[in-house]
Amino acid sequence: MRDTHASSADLSGSCLKEELLKEKLLKPARDIRSILRWGYSKFSTIRFVADHFQLSLEERYILTRVIMPPDRIVSRINKKVACTGIKDRDLLLDGYNVLLSVDSLIKKEPMWFCDDGYIRDTRYYFSKAKQAEDIEEALNAVLKFLSETGPKSVIFLLDAQISRSGELAGFIRHKMKEYGISGEARTSKIADFELKTEGGNPEKKIVLATSDGIVIDSALNVLDIPACLMEKMGIEPIRLY
Repeated sequence: MRDTHASSADLSGSCLKEELLKEKLLKPARDIRSILRWGYSKFSTIRFVADHFQLSLEERYILTRVIMPPDRIVSRINKKVACTGIKDRDLLLDGYNVLLSVDSLIKKEPMWFCDDGYIRDTRYYFSKAKQAEDIEEALNAVLKFLSETGPKSVIFLLDAQISRSGELAGFIRHKMKEYGISGEARTSKIADFELKTEGGNPEKKIVLATSDGIVIDSALNVLDIPACLMEKMGIEPIRLY
């Protein structure tokens, strides 16, 4: 298992790198937001500004994750549920989205505060499958949080198309029993569709845990678990302001 305890020198170097990256992206981010206010397309605007500043693929991806069109911001923020607001409620987790984000947090990867109010990492834009094996510590952190906040039931939904998802679902079920959490973990070949359908059903009143913007747009109530854990740990996200 990978050692996640960084030395002071490692942390210092990481913080410096994050500060330099933030400084480099502040001006492009401001320019993109200004153009978006005029109604231009997000992706074409980011491409135009990124080309002007000669940004790398990773830097462009960060801007794509962080910056949101004005018409998305208010609606997404209004869907957020407080970290203490899930007691006795049914919770549906976008499994890989939540676990991999928390894994990034634990491994001290950059965590970004996005324009729509949600926390996102930028570590997994190449392949989820390559990174989905060593997330037991992240799972424990999520389950500990859930055991303390008291949802009525919890469902972890995993994308069946990612390798070993069935095995992971079984492991999650085992760990849920250890923590005394009622619910299940299962896979789905249409995970995103299920998340949007269940999360957007007004009769079920399910709270959806995810930071996937497309899924959030279809949901009614959304919990940002990485943000809750960061608040508890006293960790500040990177803000492009």
